[in-house]
Parts: sequence; C-alpha cells; structure tokens
Amino acid sequence: MAGTADAQDNLAPTTVPNWGGMELQGLTVENDFRKLDVAVPLPAVPYLPKLSFHRHAYDTKGRFGGWQKGGARALKAHLPFGLELEAGHRLDRFGNRDSEFVGLTFTYSHLQDHHENWHYGRLGANRGAPMPEHIGADRGKVSFWQLARPIFLGAALALALDDDSETTAASSGSGGQLPGDNGSGGSGGAGDGGDDGGDDGVSPPGPWNMVWNDEFNGNALDTIMWSSTDSYGRDQCFGGGNNEQQCYTSHESPSQNISFSNGNLVLTARLAGGVLNQGRTYTSGRIQSNGKGDFTYGKFEASIKLPTGQGSWPAFWMLPSGNSVDWPSRGEIDIMEAINLGGSGIGDIHGTAHFGDPHTYLGGSDIISDVNAFNTYAVEWYPDEIRWFLNGDEYYRLTQDQWFSSDASNDPNAPFDQDFHLILNLAVGGQWPGNSDGQNFPRQMEVDYVRVYECAEGPSACK
Repeated sequence: MAGTADAQDNLAPTTVPNWGGMELQGLTVENDFRKLDVAVPLPAVPYLPKLSFHRHAYDTKGRFGGWQKGGARALKAHLPFGLELEAGHRLDRFGNRDSEFVGLTFTYSHLQDHHENWHYGRLGANRGAPMPEHIGADRGKVSFWQLARPIFLGAALALALDDDSETTAASSGSGGQLPGDNGSGGSGGAGDGGDDGGDDGVSPPGPWNMVWNDEFNGNALDTIMWSSTDSYGRDQCFGGGNNEQQCYTSHESPSQNISFSNGNLVLTARLAGGVLNQGRTYTSGRIQSNGKGDFTYGKFEASIKLPTGQGSWPAFWMLPSGNSVDWPSRGEIDIMEAINLGGSGIGDIHGTAHFGDPHTYLGGSDIISDVNAFNTYAVEWYPDEIRWFLNGDEYYRLTQDQWFSSDASNDPNAPFDQDFHLILNLAVGGQWPGNSDGQNFPRQMEVDYVRVYECAEGPSACK
C-alpha cells in the first residue's frame, strides 16, 4: 500500500545490559518511525520497593515532513509476587506533557501497550501501516489507569520520589515531577487554571449567545449559509495541497456526495468508477461558509458521526475569510480531524492550529469512546487563547505566546485576530492518512448540527 514504510531495522524488545546499569529494552528503526525504550534502576530507598525510571521515546514523520517527537516517562515500583506499580505521564507529538497514567500489572504483562497506543493510534505511525495485533486488541478496553489516575497518581509519585514530603505532595495536587522532567508542564487541558470551587472573588464566565447555526433539518443545502465549492475558488480536484484522492462535487442527492437524512447533513465519499481530473479516483462532499458565515472569536461546535476505513479523513475546520490563499501565514484552525478510524472500539481525534512562515503547527489529541456514535467537537477562540473540546471536556489549549504571524510581526494576536469561516469535508487519502485501500465504499460523514456562539460580555469574558 502506498504510504506504508518498509522496515529497515527492527529489534524486538529485549533486555540488554548497558553502561551505568542502564538497560536497553527496545529499539525500532523504520523509514518514518523510530523508537527507543530504556530503563534506569534508581538507588534503594529504605522501606520502599525497588524503583526504576523508564523512558519511552519515539520519532515519527509528520504530516508535512520533518520529525515529531513524543513518548512517555514513568517510574516503576517492583513489588513482591511479580507485581509492578507504574506511574508517569505521556509526551504528545509536540513534546508537551500529556495525560498521566498509573497501573498495577504483572511482570511481562502489556503495560507498555499503553505507551504504544500513543504513537500507533494517535499519530498513525507508518502512515497507513496495519496496527500490530497485540496493540489493537487492547484499544477497545477501558483501562485501570483511565479510571484511577486522577486519584492515585499524586500519591504514587509522592511516595516514590520524596519519602519525607508526603503532606506537601498530596496538598499540591500536581502529581509531582518525574526524574528527567524539566517541569515545563503540558499543553493545558480540562481544569488547567480553572476554578477550584471556592470563593476567590472572580466573577463567573459570561454567557455564550448562539448567533449562527444550521440544524440540517431541510432537504437541501442552505445556500444563504453555505457553498459547496472550494473556499478560495480553486479546482474541486485540487487535492487540498496534500495529494488527496478525491474531487469534491456539488451534487445533492442520496446517491451523490451531499445529501440530508433524518435531520443530518451527509457527506459521502464514493469510488468514481474512472479517473477524474488530476488523476483523482473518488468523489466526495465539502461545504464552507466563506462570505456567508465569517467570525472573529467565539465558540464553534458541531455534532458529527465519523466515517471509518483506511484513507478516510473527515474534518471540521476554519480558514481565513476572503480570497487569499496565503497559507499558512494567515492561519488555520482545525477543530476536528480524524484519519483511518476502525469500525469498532475507540478512536483518536486531533485539534490543531497552523500558522507562521516557516510553517508551524501545534495541537493535541483525544480519544472518542465510540467511533460509531455522534460526538461533539468544539473550539473556544479568544484573542489570546484557543481551547479544544471533545464532548464538553477540554483536551488542548494554545496560548498567544505560542503562535506568530510572519505577515504581522508587530501584532501579537495575529494571525488569529481576523474573520475565519467554517468548513466541513470528507477527504480520501493524502499525505497524512496514506492512500485509501478502496474498501468499504461509500463512506459517510454525518453532521447533526453546526452552532456558533459569541460571548455576550466581550470576546474574552467567557473564559
């Protein structure tokens, strides 16, 4: 399959003694993926079990070239009877600290799969290569650490890392700092900097007022709100700049690419039955609001049921309004993207912002528990901050000091201080998901509603 890397070197996980007591536990080298696993025994501490620090690191080719880094850091306590208590945190593809985890396992069990799921599931390692069976088998389960980490992580790390400061660690609620962590924190998340429920004298956030919405209850596209063409008038077989395999059409009917059913917008990707313009072999649907629904700041939300299959790339996103194609310096906000979702179990979604020259993009990921259900995706866009949400829970936050614009270097809010419009589309193939396998067509992206809110008391009052 195109886009699949051929392994150049793949050393199966094994324990190899190394200098200073360090153990090399795994090494993988492929065309677009590299992985390293090491363990370092820590000095014995009275009254505590044997401890070791583990570092799981990987590099993977990004969507637009270059290497991205991530992995996990963990502290492991070796208990009697072959039991091991592991606690730590993951690093996302941008190097930011991500979700903490804690787990109690037997020696030689598959706790490492918790780390493996990060790069195989969330980053699409090998860009379309099949997921290893032992990893895929665990992805549909609700794991212990998903349920228990908020309660036990702080206590586990405090006990292991600071045997004389239990009270301080417990009261901080931060989960402590792992060896090798620079303490920079993460990418934000639900509850970061939030209200602790006490009376701190801070007024509650202002109200959101809905100012624009489409519930898709009609039988045709509302052309006052949407167009079914490219945002900037480019060829419908443009390929999105990613060498995607589809041509978008404006055909509206149940047997075509844009239709309406049971109060939902349905965008359908189909095999074209021949080669189209620019060599494309699929047709699909896309709608956008440029010149009809343009907004600076607010809350943008949609309820969407995502398609599955290799090469599927549904998206709910935003581009600057107007006629300029000066990308990426004018910015892009991806509210939701997903690639190559499986037909059952959990799946991964991504939220990203693109900006700058040279091209820079930052974002985060989260997990949907049922890829066959409608889920709600949203961003809250403020002058100095953008927050991403899945089903009402924040999973990533980007602040003003992280983005920049080469076209307006003296404007700290640029490029995210101008009108953007909304886009819904179902792409097929491209540089990120890899080519489609041609199976399971037609594929459908269903949208229950799109809603836009403005903060009644000012663009920053609803934080």
